[in-house]
Amino acid sequence: MKTEPITGSGAEAFHRMGSRALHKYDEFVDLLVGAGIEDGQTVVDLCCGSGELEIILSSRFPSLNLIGVDLSEDMVRIARGYAAEEGKTVEFRYGDAQLLAGMEDLVGKADLVVSRHAFHRLTRLPAGFATMLSLVKPGGAILNCSFLHLSDFDEPEFRTWLQFLTGGRWDPEMQVAWALAHHHAPRLQDYHEALAQAVGETPVSEQRIWVDNQGYGVSTVKCFARRAAA
Repeated sequence: MKTEPITGSGAEAFHRMGSRALHKYDEFVDLLVGAGIEDGQTVVDLCCGSGELEIILSSRFPSLNLIGVDLSEDMVRIARGYAAEEGKTVEFRYGDAQLLAGMEDLVGKADLVVSRHAFHRLTRLPAGFATMLSLVKPGGAILNCSFLHLSDFDEPEFRTWLQFLTGGRWDPEMQVAWALAHHHAPRLQDYHEALAQAVGETPVSEQRIWVDNQGYGVSTVKCFARRAAA
């Protein structure tokens, strides 16, 4: 799938849906707690969209240094406006998760680098993981939660996916976008190979990939790695 920013009405629809479903982020926040997130740390969110995760994290950890990065200038604009409305101090900037351009000042500075439900849009999945590992400091961690390709679902999981897709109060534009996200998503093996390639260039002390349906309602893949301490 070609990496293209979500713009215009698509970006607005994304924000409307995301801001109405903040509880869907609970599981991911729990994973961040397990990864060691603490107040005062620097956290970079690649493909941050319209900034819902940043609003949640800044409420729970008010001293976090949060930087959201997205390829869509419309998303960055919406995220900045959303944070201002909520009275949150968060930095949002334009950038491609597959490149370090525009993020050179963050290399090796983050305690955590995260991304949620976005890497299915990348054309170079290993480059996305390489960016994450480049930005995180030694001893820091990366955590990615991503969509699975439909071929990785067994029949019960596929039925659950269909029910989730057709049973919710979806914005029509987002319903199509969500279905296409799974259609274009990498396969589970692709995630394994991409992370393995990235850690081959940046040593890690631990790594893990797993699949579950906790919190979201359908199965997603979680990719975790901790950069080796200096």
